[in-house]
Formats: sequence, structure tokens, C-alpha cells
Amino acid sequence: MSEQQPQGQKEKVMGKINEIKKNVESFIADVNVNELKESLNTMVKDAQKDFNKLVDKDLGNLKSKFQKEKSVLEKKAKKFYDNHKKEISALQNKFEKMVKKAEKKPAAKAAPKVATTKKKVNKKVVAAKKATKKVSKK
Repeated sequence: MSEQQPQGQKEKVMGKINEIKKNVESFIADVNVNELKESLNTMVKDAQKDFNKLVDKDLGNLKSKFQKEKSVLEKKAKKFYDNHKKEISALQNKFEKMVKKAEKKPAAKAAPKVATTKKKVNKKVVAAKKATKKVSKK
């Protein structure tokens, strides 16, 4: 009897496999593959259109938000500049006065020293050149 049970189980499994095979064949026969492809293509195209509409809408929203933020920042920067313009010009004037004072004091003292040293150097150079010329002519 034990030999009949495994053979009975084999027959059951083969019967189930044949039943599944028949179901798959009938499904394939019922469904037209070309129609399925076309329906899938139309579904994909529709999904792409919907996605593109959403993306375009989001881009438009982002652009408008960016423009609003830009204008707000420009207004804030202008206000900041206008508020600090007086302080900046006052500091600039102080700085220019200090520079002018600094230029006047050292320039008056340094000018005579520079002029006298240059004159002495020029005289020595001129005298040396004249002496060399006389020697070369003889």
C-alpha cells in the first residue's frame, strides 16, 4: 500500500499542474496581447501628461515665490542702506580728514630732505663723468 500512496500523490500533483496549464492557456487565449500593450501605452502616456502638468504647476509656484522673496530682500537691503547711509558718509568724511592731516605733516618735513640729497648726488655724478671724459680724450 505504501507504494500506491506516492503514486497517488504524483497523480494529484500532475493533475494540478495540468489544471494550472489549462488556466494559463485559456487566459492567454482570452487576452489579446496587442490590446494589452496599447492599453498600457495609453496609461503610461496619461500618467506622463499628469506628471508634467504637476511639475509645470509646481515650477510656476516656485518662480512666483522666488520673485516675491527677491522683492522683499531688495526692499530690506535698500532700507538698510538708507538707514546706514548717514553713518557711512560721516565715517568717510572723518577718514578723509585724517588722511589729509597725515599727508600735510610728513610731506612738509620730508620734502626738503629729499631735495637736498638728490642735488648732492647729481653733482657728484656730473663731476665724475666730466673727469672720465677728459681722461679718455688725452
